This record gives sequence, C-alpha cells and structure tokens, in this order.
Amino acid sequence: MGSALIGDLQRRLDEVADPATKAWFENYLKQAISYRGVRTAAVAGIVAAWRSAHELHRLSNRDQLGLAAALIRQDHAEDKFAGTLYIQKYLLRRVDAEAILTTAEDLFARGAFFDWSTSDWFSVRVLGPLIKRHGSRAAERIAGWRGTTDLWQRRSSIVPFRAVVRQEAYHALIEGTIATLVKERERFIQTGIGWVISDLSKAHPTRAAALVERHFDDLSAEVIRRHTRHLPEHGDYKARRSAKATLSRQRGAN
Repeated sequence: MGSALIGDLQRRLDEVADPATKAWFENYLKQAISYRGVRTAAVAGIVAAWRSAHELHRLSNRDQLGLAAALIRQDHAEDKFAGTLYIQKYLLRRVDAEAILTTAEDLFARGAFFDWSTSDWFSVRVLGPLIKRHGSRAAERIAGWRGTTDLWQRRSSIVPFRAVVRQEAYHALIEGTIATLVKERERFIQTGIGWVISDLSKAHPTRAAALVERHFDDLSAEVIRRHTRHLPEHGDYKARRSAKATLSRQRGAN
C-alpha cells in the first residue's frame, strides 16, 4: 500500500513539474540533489489533495509517520519536502516527540538527508517547532546529535535552535552545542552555527557578541562576514579576520 501511495504522489508531482524550475533549483544547489521541478507552494497543495483523496487521516498516526518517512527517503527534493510538510502539518500536534525524533534519527542513519536544503527544511519545519512544543526534553536530544558521524545530523543539532534563540532558557544548550561544533572546518557546520548567531544577535546582541569573541579564532571568515552583520562590532570583526588572514599568508610565504 505504501509504495502505491508514494507512486501516486510522485505522479501528481510530475504532472506539474517544470523543466526550467528543475534546472534552476539544481543549478542553485550545485547538483547536490535532483529536483522534479515543482515549487514549494505547489508541493504543499499536492500533498493536501493527495491526503484527502486517499483519506490518509484514517490511518494510524504511526502509519502516517511511516509514510512521511518513506517519502523523505526518496531521492528527489520535492518528495523529501512532501514528507517533511506532512509531518509538520498533520503529525506534529498528534504524535509524541519520542516517535518523531526516533524517526528522524533513523532517517539520518539511512542517509536520507544529503544536502543542506532538505535537511534545513526538516530542521525549520519539524525539529524547531518540536523544540518549541516539547521543550528541553526534545532540545537536549537534538543537541546531542552534535557528536554523531553524519554531517547533516550534526548540522541539525544546531539549526533547529533558530526557533528558540529568543528564549534564554535555551542559551546554555545553544552555547554548549556551538562549543562542540565550532572546531570543525566543514562549511555547513560553520554556517549552521552562523545562522544561530545571526538570529541571536537580533534578540540578544550582548550574548551573541560574547559567543563571537569566545570562538572568534574558530569561526570561518564566511560566518564573520555574513552572520555577524547585525552586531555593532561587525566592522571590527571583519578587520580582525582580514588581519589574521594576511598574517597567515605571510607566515606561509616564509
């Protein structure tokens, strides 16, 4: 039954797929993932119509979650978006955090996420709202992913906290997660940290500035350039980073 349902959704997506949209997305993502060529708003509408046509609300929550996970395991970005949207719209308020997080961990273990766009969608649409809804229990489990081997799961240990940066109760956990991750030179770990610092700087600039100072030597030039611009010290940070890069080049030349 599951494969037939997924096949029907894929046919619905293909019916409205646009080659130009496919080419644009794949070029933007540098061919990291294949697209069918369906815009996000259209995917949401197709998922709603598909759910209604097959009366999927009659399935148990467990079966619906399994179906959404099966969509996320598909190869195309829109299929992954469809599964993510399904969890966000129809299951977040009905399924306990334990079941969703166990499903998420299984998806990472299976390599279902292999690019930043789909993993960030899952972080923003599912994991962030899960933290807001279930609090520290969900937050601590997600933050615990910072020590996993999968790149996208490690990125997802910090990106969902964008949803709660305004709440001081999460700041210690955010800071601890960043302290673990920031030693990595991997760009997608650094930019994941950067987005949280950027959001934090709008609500708690003093706290964000302290984080930047604490980890300045480990933050990438891209993070300093793009993600500290809301802080008053942004110009100083860029100058210091430029001076550091110049000194490093001079030492290398010698």
